[in-house]
Amino acid sequence: MNFHKICLSHVLSVALLLSNSPQERSFPGGYLGLGVQIGKTKNGPRFMDLQISAGIVALGPYKQDLPFYLFLGNSYGWRKTSGNVATYFDLNAGLWGVLSLGIGKGWMNDGPEKMTPRKKYWGGVGFLPLILCRDIHYVNEEKNLQTGVMGVLPFPMFGNNFYP
Repeated sequence: MNFHKICLSHVLSVALLLSNSPQERSFPGGYLGLGVQIGKTKNGPRFMDLQISAGIVALGPYKQDLPFYLFLGNSYGWRKTSGNVATYFDLNAGLWGVLSLGIGKGWMNDGPEKMTPRKKYWGGVGFLPLILCRDIHYVNEEKNLQTGVMGVLPFPMFGNNFYP
């Protein structure tokens, strides 16, 4: 099975977990999100991402009396830079409250048998669907720093620790 099928099936399997009925209250809650990111690489080229992500509430205000939610999840995406298309898969942790902050670690697939480690950081204002992102990965052992803005369309999946 190739890398793309494994990553996409992982994201979708988390999404299936999110589809539990909130009335059962055994599922803590989470989201499935679609995102588009536009940005620039430090050395010049612009890029565009399309990504699908899923997350589950690990901590939240209803059970732990906290002023934020902690989501654990993953994302799978496609990045187009200078005519080249790369795919990526990340594991993420994010805080969501008045502010939205997060970190992710994963891998970027720049070609056949060419997997490179990747890190990402993001932040924004809690209820705005725009976040600032910074990605770091290596191309031919050279650090590649990319900064951009991502628009996110979240689909909340309510549960016993995440509801309106």
